Amino acid sequence: MSELNVNDKLQELNKQQLINIIKWTLNDTLNASQSYEGLDERVKGWCAMLNEAIIYQINKAFNTLVKGEEQ
Repeated sequence: MSELNVNDKLQELNKQQLINIIKWTLNDTLNASQSYEGLDERVKGWCAMLNEAIIYQINKAFNTLVKGEEQ
């Protein structure tokens, strides 16, 4: 059997596992953008941008879901 790639592995995870991964990623990117001592400011900025991008995608998906339920 060949090794599964990350996309295949994501398809196998349940909803709670995916939620936990997203929460961890949000917390880690936020902490890296604000709290990690000695981290280069450019890296902190990139982490902040990544955190905002994740939040944007969550909000976009949520808004699509809510609009679909209203119809």
